[in-house]
Amino acid sequence: MDQATPPDAQPDIQADARLHTLIERIAAGMVVREPGSDLSHLIASPGALAAAGFDGPGCADPESGGLPLAEADLSRARMEESDFSAANLRRATLTGAVGRSTRFTGAILEAADLSDADLSGADFSDIVAGQVRFAGAMLEDARFGQAAMRFADLSGALLDGTDFASADLWGADFTGADADDTVFRNARLDEAKLVDANLTHADFAGASLAKATLAGSRLQGANFSGAKLDGADLSGADLSDTDLVRLNLATCRLRHARFSGAWLNGTRMSVEQLGGAVGEEVAGDFEGAQASYLALEQNWKSIGSHDAASWAYKRGRRMGRFHAGRQARAAWNGRDGAGLLRHGYRWTADRFVEWLCDYGESLSRIARAFALLIVVFAGLYGLTGGLIILEGPEAGPTYNPLDLMSYSALNMMTANPPEIGLKPTGRVTNLLVGLEGAVGIILMGLYGFVLGNRLRR
Repeated sequence: MDQATPPDAQPDIQADARLHTLIERIAAGMVVREPGSDLSHLIASPGALAAAGFDGPGCADPESGGLPLAEADLSRARMEESDFSAANLRRATLTGAVGRSTRFTGAILEAADLSDADLSGADFSDIVAGQVRFAGAMLEDARFGQAAMRFADLSGALLDGTDFASADLWGADFTGADADDTVFRNARLDEAKLVDANLTHADFAGASLAKATLAGSRLQGANFSGAKLDGADLSGADLSDTDLVRLNLATCRLRHARFSGAWLNGTRMSVEQLGGAVGEEVAGDFEGAQASYLALEQNWKSIGSHDAASWAYKRGRRMGRFHAGRQARAAWNGRDGAGLLRHGYRWTADRFVEWLCDYGESLSRIARAFALLIVVFAGLYGLTGGLIILEGPEAGPTYNPLDLMSYSALNMMTANPPEIGLKPTGRVTNLLVGLEGAVGIILMGLYGFVLGNRLRR
């Protein structure tokens, strides 16, 4: 036998009797109908059948070499630590069965129904199980290595720690499954449905997920190194702390996906794929959104996409401002004066920098500030009446808009007061002239800095 003999001799006799009963019914051409039966610790592997003399025609399945149980009804059966290796369970019903640590290695489970079964720790390695149903089943720590399970239904299943390494899961349905720490290494998941699944810390290294749907899934800490995601749908997926290094996501749908803390370097993707915002921003998590945009900015820099990096940088700064505003409102409601001052100052400073130069990314906004300040200072010179025409019939204070604008513009863009026949008089006017000159120097330096960055890119 494949398993150690139990210390109590009675289970052996019981197991032999149950196996003998099953073989008698099968040999008589009867379909096994044993709902709720006790098959726990039953050893029905090909080796056990041969040892008991049940390996002849009608006893062992000619296709698999194991117990022939096609279309059998074993719903709600107890089969803990049993061995059904190589059994033919095609179209069998095992709904609600309890089979913890049971062996189904190499079995045929095509179109079988194991919905709501408790199969924790079971071994399904190398099974042939196209269209098998595991909906709502408990499969923690089960093993499906190299299984053939195309179009299998695992929706709502509990899959924590389950191993699907190198399994063929083309078109399988994992909708709503709970699959923490599940292993999908080198598995084939093309066109699989993993919608709204919990795949935290799942391992997809080397897996193929072409045209798979992972919309809304939680993929925090998942490993996608070497995975193929051509055409995959990751809309609304949570990719926080996920390894996405050097992946090609250019054909994926990434609308409102989350990237806070994700490992992004050399990852191919574009701004347009995000649908205008990351998922954290849509959800109102501005602090998380700031971290998400930072990860995207660094990634786009790594692949030389400077316009995309600039977009992510500006969005990240804006999220920081929104977060500061929220903290300032909370401080106001909590009557926290120090917090209000700190967060309010940050919000105000960021808002001003955004207006002035879009966080150092916009030349047109700096030019707009130039034009606006020229007009403002021209108006102030007119209000003070401190600009004097030195010579000619119009000598004296001038209120001519052309004179005021000309002096203001030249004063803004030169280091010294302009010599155009106008002279500032009075303390207020001279103070305004000095202030405008200082502001002009700052804006010219800022303009040169932003222009240099744009030319370098």
